[in-house]
Amino acid sequence: MISPFISKKKRPPFIVIEGGEGSGKSSLLIVLKDELGDAIFTTREPGGSPYAEAIREATLKNPLAKDAPVETTLCLMFAARFDNTKNAIIPAIETGKPVIADRYDASSYAYNVWAQSGDSLAKIFWDLRERLAIKPDLYIFVDVDSKEGVRRAHSRNQSLLQGKQYDHFDNREIKFHEKVRQGYLKFFAKVPHIVIDANRPLEEVKKDFIAEIRKRI
Repeated sequence: MISPFISKKKRPPFIVIEGGEGSGKSSLLIVLKDELGDAIFTTREPGGSPYAEAIREATLKNPLAKDAPVETTLCLMFAARFDNTKNAIIPAIETGKPVIADRYDASSYAYNVWAQSGDSLAKIFWDLRERLAIKPDLYIFVDVDSKEGVRRAHSRNQSLLQGKQYDHFDNREIKFHEKVRQGYLKFFAKVPHIVIDANRPLEEVKKDFIAEIRKRI
């Protein structure tokens, strides 16, 4: 639990970057870190803390993960999230640093709850979310057309070294990724967020993204 002596109004912001496959959000976070350096703390999900990174490996890279029940995946994602929140995000905020995360709970809703379970796991999701010690102040949705995102993701995967594993979600059919985008939009209707059009040239997207972050930190 975050210290009660740090009020929401006084504490540094917790901002999350979200987007489907090929949206470029991870690249934007790298650019932001290069520009702001140690002025911010960055993390990713699943992962971020040492134990959460181990869960990430099991959830995304293990060959068995693709056929795991969606309940298993959702619970593993939240297990990693609780650990990352307690052992990485909150300590950074308590030292006075803004936290920028590459994915957080919106991804669980979009991928697991909406795209995989057809919203049947919504109650479990919201119950688990309520137990998080801190929730994001803002979500930045890097929105890209599903077909274009999948094309970018496939192009990226082709450039990987032979034998290197990548997320099994990348190989899902286009209908799955369209559902993911729908899930994001449904989730964002309930939380503070902004949308950045990622169908444009990367330099334009970078400029808008950095400007939005600078407004808030």
